[in-house]
Amino acid sequence: MLVASSNFLVPNATFVVELVAFLLVVFILARYILPPINKVMDERQTTIRQALADAEEAKRRHEEAEAEYSRLVNEGRTQARAVVDEANRMAEQARRERREQADREYDMRVAQASADIEAQARRASEQLREQTADLAIAAAEKVLREGIDRSAQRSLVDRTIEELVHTDSARQPENA
Repeated sequence: MLVASSNFLVPNATFVVELVAFLLVVFILARYILPPINKVMDERQTTIRQALADAEEAKRRHEEAEAEYSRLVNEGRTQARAVVDEANRMAEQARRERREQADREYDMRVAQASADIEAQARRASEQLREQTADLAIAAAEKVLREGIDRSAQRSLVDRTIEELVHTDSARQPENA
């Protein structure tokens, strides 16, 4: 027997007890300990899968929101440019209208001033004629030392002044 006990290939009683104890531990682990651990691990895996799916959904929504935000910003910029362009166009049109109105008012005032100057020049010319006639009559009276019919002399002086005016205008150059 000594030979059998020294052969490691032949099982002895210690080996059988150890084998039974091992199988009993494996059975207890497989029956009572591993199922709750596997259940917790399955729940954990399900939670992780759900979290990954939620993260993917959140990422997709974020990208959609980012695209919508970019679209709205670009649309807002386009609208702002359109508003600014319209405001510039309206300002330019108002500026043109004010300029045209100012030009019309300027032309009207220049025409009015020209008419006023022309009327004042005629009045001054008439007054000058009358004063010249009065001075000429007064001078003639002094020279003649007698009374002269004022209306007759007035027409004589007017004719003389007209003749002088026509003579002066004939002497002046055409472009003066």
